[in-house]
Formats: sequence, structure tokens, C-alpha cells
Amino acid sequence: MSQVNLRFLIWLLAITLPVILSGFLVLTGYTDQQTALLLLLVSVLLMAVKFGQPPAIVNALASLVCFNYFFTDPAFTLMMDHTEDIVAAVIFFLVAILIGHQTQVLKQQNLDEIEIRTTLEKTTLEKDREVLRTALMSSLSHDLKTPLVTMIGATSSLIELDDKLTDDDKKELLNSVLEESKRLERYIQNLLDMTRLGYNGLSIDRQFVNIVEIIQTVKLRICKDHAHAALVLKCPENLPEVEVHPALIEQALYNLTENAVKFSPQGEVVIISCHTEENNLVIDIIDKGPGISNDLRDSAFDLFNTLGRGDRHKAGEGLGLAIAKGMVGAHQGKLLILDPLNYEHGTCMRVILPIHNRSV
Repeated sequence: MSQVNLRFLIWLLAITLPVILSGFLVLTGYTDQQTALLLLLVSVLLMAVKFGQPPAIVNALASLVCFNYFFTDPAFTLMMDHTEDIVAAVIFFLVAILIGHQTQVLKQQNLDEIEIRTTLEKTTLEKDREVLRTALMSSLSHDLKTPLVTMIGATSSLIELDDKLTDDDKKELLNSVLEESKRLERYIQNLLDMTRLGYNGLSIDRQFVNIVEIIQTVKLRICKDHAHAALVLKCPENLPEVEVHPALIEQALYNLTENAVKFSPQGEVVIISCHTEENNLVIDIIDKGPGISNDLRDSAFDLFNTLGRGDRHKAGEGLGLAIAKGMVGAHQGKLLILDPLNYEHGTCMRVILPIHNRSV
């Protein structure tokens, strides 16, 4: 339907609706003026809400004519014999105009609020995308270094020490190269998936998953990379599934857990616990390390921030938290730094992910 035809139908409805309502009241015997005025006011209100102020004003004029014609003496004329009928008609028209105006104002305010909220959400999403993209491009020196070093070392040993290596040694080195190659392939794929977040119109491939399975995978990776790590999982069995990109959330939890392990004293456990809170799934990663002071928490997620520990600290280049925050933020989640409840020292990294219902 063309715009012209649609506008014509709106104006036609504004004029004919009072006639239809008045005719219905007359035919059914409800000729009481109060009933008629209230029903005609409802007509004005509906036009104002649905189509705006101008059609509501036209509807108010048509309603005034119908009120005069059908419900005042002498009936079925445009004359009025009683002063109270004239006063009622004037008050009706003023109230109808006021209703139309206020409805238009409220409607515009609602549209403005929606526009502001949409703009804020878009700005936040773009900021998260930019943080994620920048952090991931910088992570080439952070998460790709380990598998590359292992692969270079293993292949160098095979080339330089070929005659001195046993078959078992060669097999072990080749298995190491294969395993690290697969790990590198997974990470590059994750990197490609995550950089897609920086382009409008593209979205990450999400699926409903059991977060405990992801945490179990993180635990296996941590224990493999850090032989001294002691992880304790405290996750109930009835947790709801979350709709996420499994590899991205796995990498975010890995980064956070690895930080907790690196800063925990030797022999101390790192606890990963889960629970639900309203419509969110909450994952806490708790360590007994030195903790992060309040004055450093706001900047802890900045790129290359080593939290004041200098260049020789053992936790890397200061990218893990920035990458984790970008990954969690890409899922409309939050990453917070809290104090552990039951420990004098340490850090609680809290990941909050929204819980979405499966569409039927």
C-alpha cells in the first residue's frame, strides 16, 4: 500500500470512527450524554496513540459534530437548545485536544528514550568490539608464542639431533609438533572468529552449551600447561545452559584461570565456582595470590597493563585480562574484579553471562 493511500485511510478513519460509534449507541438505545462523551474520548485517545496529534484533532472535531447531532436537543440537528450542552461540548473538545497533545508528547518522549537507549547500546557494543579486536591483534605475541616456540624447538631437535635420537624420542617430538599445530590451528580459528566482531553485519556463531564442560576443558589445558596447578571446581549439576561461542568463552576463562594460577603461591588451590543470579550465570575464579588493589582495578583491563609489577613479572605481557574482557563483553557479559569472601588475600575474577531462553 502506498504512503498516499495509507494517509487517506487514516484521515478517513479519524472522521468515520465517531460516526460509527455514535450510530452504534443510538441503535442500541444508549443515548446518555456521559456515555457518549466517554466513548468519543476513547476514540480520540486511540487516534492519538496510534496515528499522532493531527488525526486526533480531526477525530475530536468529528466527535464534537456527532455529539451535537445525535445526543443534544433538538436531536438530529446541529442546533443546541441547552446551555449545559454547549458547555459540555466545549469542555469535551478542550479535553480531547489536551489528550491528543499529551499523548503525542509522551509518544515522542518514548521514542527519544528508545533512540537514546539504542545509541548507548550501540556505542557500548562498538567499544567492546574495538577492545576485543585491538586486544586480539596484540595477542599474537601472547598466546601464539608458546606453541610456536615448542614447534620450533621440536623440529630443530629432529633436524640437528636426528642420528642421536631414538625412535621413541622422535615420535614424542613429532607428537609434540602435531599437538601444538592443532592448538595453533584452533587459536587462529578463534582469532578469525573474534575479529569478525569488528565488522557490522557479522556475528559470532553462538550455541547453547553446558558451562561446566567448558570449565572442565579449561582445567585440562591449565593442568597440561602448568604441572603445579591445583584447581578445584565447585559447580552444581543443574546449571542452565548459556548461549555463547564456546571457544571464545573457553579462551577467556583460560586467560583468567592461568593468571590466577601464576599468581597463586605454590601448593595453593585455585577455585572455580558457578552459580545463577537472577537471569545471569556467574563464574568466580578465586586465588590466594597478592590480590589487586582497588586503585588498580579500573585500569587492570587496559592493554599491556602489568598491574605495576614491572617487566620481569611472571604473568606475561599484560594482555590476558584485556582479551578476556573483550571476549566476555562480546557476549553482553561483564568481567569484574572482587575480593574473595573467605580469604585474607587473593582475587576473585567474576564472569557474568546472560542466560537466554531457547527459542521455540
